[in-house]
Amino acid sequence: MMADKEGFELLDIKGVDRKIQHLFSEVLHEDKLGRLWVNYYDGSGNIVDQEVISLSRLKFSSCGIFHFSPANPLSVRALYISDSVANLIFFVQSYASRFTWDYAAFIATGAKVARDLFMEAVGKYPYAKKHYTVYGHSLIGRIRDCKVQHWLNGDDCSFRLDGDTVVACYQGKDFLLLTSEFSLRNHMRQLVVRQSLVTFKLRLWSDKVAF
Repeated sequence: MMADKEGFELLDIKGVDRKIQHLFSEVLHEDKLGRLWVNYYDGSGNIVDQEVISLSRLKFSSCGIFHFSPANPLSVRALYISDSVANLIFFVQSYASRFTWDYAAFIATGAKVARDLFMEAVGKYPYAKKHYTVYGHSLIGRIRDCKVQHWLNGDDCSFRLDGDTVVACYQGKDFLLLTSEFSLRNHMRQLVVRQSLVTFKLRLWSDKVAF
């Protein structure tokens, strides 16, 4: 964003507060049509895809990762994790009165969540003590919550769908939950593993990009 520009027209239309726009202004880019885009990177720092936000749609990045913090990385105490920058912006807008963002960092994992890239990004903020995910209500969003929790714990778990049942393979054993009952809380309780991740399931930007 240009230094002499007060805000992004698209975010103004969406009702995003100017203070929140400023928070993301260093990583958002705007084209001549008013669309916004964000670069996603591989482990070598190369741009591999982009997220594109417009009035009519939200194009997720197919791969790579994005992360940034308005504060010094060593000062970050909370990580906010989602599958898109647009959803992170909407989350910040929705919870502006509840959280302070002075010591926060934001991570967007893209559509294809890669563990190595994710853990490398988390490692940039070694003093973060609180972790939050902002994924959707869908089964994919709930599975992503679980994947992030396992990665933060230093382990992993694979998931597959068998009819209306989610099968989680953890430490060589299968654990079954109905899709209607599957959530991070129920999954971790079934494994008898402590949950440290806080999840948010608000209505996201991707649910309301069109008018």
